[in-house]
Amino acid sequence: MNNKQAMNPTGHLTIFKKYEDGSEELYFDENNVVTSGMAVGFSHLFAASGGTSIVDYQIVNFLVGSGVTDPTDYGTSTFQLRAPILGEADWGSDTGLVLEDYYPIEDGSILGSTRAFARIRFSNIHKVTSTSVRYTLVLDRDTLNGKTLNEVGLFMRNPRGSVTPNPILAAYRPFTEITKTSDFSLIFRWTLQF
Repeated sequence: MNNKQAMNPTGHLTIFKKYEDGSEELYFDENNVVTSGMAVGFSHLFAASGGTSIVDYQIVNFLVGSGVTDPTDYGTSTFQLRAPILGEADWGSDTGLVLEDYYPIEDGSILGSTRAFARIRFSNIHKVTSTSVRYTLVLDRDTLNGKTLNEVGLFMRNPRGSVTPNPILAAYRPFTEITKTSDFSLIFRWTLQF
């Protein structure tokens, strides 16, 4: 990209149920919203006013939640999940996820309480084209069982460069409500195009 090209990031989310026999069933397939948090992160990066490592600007965490009542009430100004999974215990005692407790940035301020963010494994981040990246988020058969889910967000790690990371919501999508059970894993395949 040269300095005269406009950047207009977009994204697309597909969600699959994956059963023990390896079969997959498409559950959800829609575009997502890249939020203003992505712009905040890029502004810190380009102004050299935030994190000093490229790792600070990587999308490596996610949250899921269940707070959406109106699936059309979201947009680029969305800065938080409505009702995210809060604590590590809420993800399930046998989850295969790596969980990290951080104070996120919400509406320009660092939140006063932590969230238990799930880590996106580097093996689940793939360059698809020269301008797009796919993140594969996996809620295995032992994760969030009995929980009703209808929203998901990707988080940029630490754009302000704080000593302890303060993630910011970079992409968001409500989806058709589903109750997670041990009968299936949920696979989120989320592609961002820059």
